[in-house]
Amino acid sequence: MRRNLLNLVTILLLLLAVAFGVHSALLPDTLADQYDIMKGCYVGNYLLAIGIYWAVLACYRRNAVLVGFVFMGGSFLKFGLFFLLVYPAFSVDGTASSGELTLFFIPYLISLLTLTFSASRVLQRA
Repeated sequence: MRRNLLNLVTILLLLLAVAFGVHSALLPDTLADQYDIMKGCYVGNYLLAIGIYWAVLACYRRNAVLVGFVFMGGSFLKFGLFFLLVYPAFSVDGTASSGELTLFFIPYLISLLTLTFSASRVLQRA
């Protein structure tokens, strides 16, 4: 379990670091004031993905039936935090633009796909 977690931590960090660099370089000037929110989204998705992955692996050892619920609960947690913490900052002007939403959804999708792929590989081997 420790090796699997270390692999995810490393791979996800590299993927999100590259995505953050590209995303920062392509960030329009109109969203420059949202840079701190973007950093928080990347870090938050990274930490939540690691926590969810750890919970899925720990749950699988104890009760494999609950793995799907833990995974979905983690996704709901991410969206809940998005709507509580990030979305209000985007909708200050009354609307959330698609550019603003990419600040959250790019790291979300990268972490979700990496987490899903890593978890499925580990669970298939077990």
